[in-house]
Formats: sequence, structure tokens, C-alpha cells
Amino acid sequence: LSFIDRSTGEIISCDVLVCTLPYSKYTYIEAMVTACQENLYSALSRCLGFLGGAPMTVLSDNMKQFVQKNSRYEFTFQALAEQWSVHYNTCLDATRPRKPKDKPTVENHVNCIYSSVYGKLRDAEFHSLAELNEAIKPLLVDFNKAKFQKLPGSREEVFTVHEQPLLKPLPPEHFVIKRTTSAKVQFNYHVSLGENQHYYSVPYQHIGKQVKIIYDQVSVE
Repeated sequence: LSFIDRSTGEIISCDVLVCTLPYSKYTYIEAMVTACQENLYSALSRCLGFLGGAPMTVLSDNMKQFVQKNSRYEFTFQALAEQWSVHYNTCLDATRPRKPKDKPTVENHVNCIYSSVYGKLRDAEFHSLAELNEAIKPLLVDFNKAKFQKLPGSREEVFTVHEQPLLKPLPPEHFVIKRTTSAKVQFNYHVSLGENQHYYSVPYQHIGKQVKIIYDQVSVE
């Protein structure tokens, strides 16, 4: 999937997040300009909002934005993944490298999405990421409402009856990505945050000490 940058005429190819619940096959998809951590975890949070709750475990592909270190059966997750899981009170798991059968449901639904969403948008032209994702939404609704070929009901019906009641409630606030850096407290009892080139005051008792700064889009601690 892609959109055209109005200012440059450049065609921008998008990564697409596909999330699927294992029993109902209820699916969420979202296009992202890139799959960097900021975009990925924001999209995952919107996925949980779409589901109306958090599952007990989130099984991820073995991507570097999610998994810091992997072995055959044990994984070390990125700090941001740990923050996200704590915020939504869910556990993290990952598939083994080059083992697509560890997540067969979502692998199969990537193929389904190609025909049900990608195929229907192949001749459409979009000029922003928001415009592209708005076009995806009704197709996703139709996909989840479509009747199973060999089973009774639809993904949405099975999800509503059997899986939605098992989801954990979402926290009242959205997940906010926090960054960490360190700085030395200057003699004017301020520290400099290089990312936004601002100074922030610190209690004077910390003058000359090295401190850890934790910040997000709203606050600096």
C-alpha cells in the first residue's frame, strides 16, 4: 500500500500492521509510513482500542522493534515493548526466527488481507497516510463481518460472543512513549534536553550531579 506526497509527487510505500485474534480470527490492520518503534507501538495501542480490551498475551513476529535478543525459546524484549506491556497489563511473547508456523493464524490472514483489502485498493490514489487508513476501515469492517465459508457465523460474531468478554479492560490513558537520557546538572541548577533544546530546572541540591531524564511529548521528569 502507498500514498502520494502532494508536495513532491513521491510515491511513499507503507508498512502494514496486521493483528489477528487466534480463535475468532478477528483482525485489525493499519498502514504506517515506517515500522519504527514510535509508529508501531502507537498502532498497537490503536489496535487494542479497536478490540476494546487487551489480551493476556501478545505474540509478535521476531522483529527488532519488539525483540532485543532472541534464542530458541527465550527472548529479551526492547525496553519500549516492556513499557507498553506494563501499561496494558499484558504479557509478551515472540515467534522463533524463520518459524512462520509459530503464528499460523496471522500468516494466513496476511494472505486474506491481500485479496480483501490490498486488491480492492490497488487502483485507488491517496495523498496522505490518514486518507489511506480511512479507506482501509470500511474494507476491514466488511472483512470481519464476512461469513465463514465452512463455519457458522463471522469473525465479528465469534469475537463478540467468545473472545471480547475475555479481554482485559484498557487503562484510562493511552500509552505514551517515554524516552530516557542523562545530563549533568549545571551550576545554574538546570539541565539541558538536547532533543528540544530547552533547559529544565532541578532542585539546587543536585548541582554537579549526573541525573537521569525521563520525558515524553507532554512532561519531563
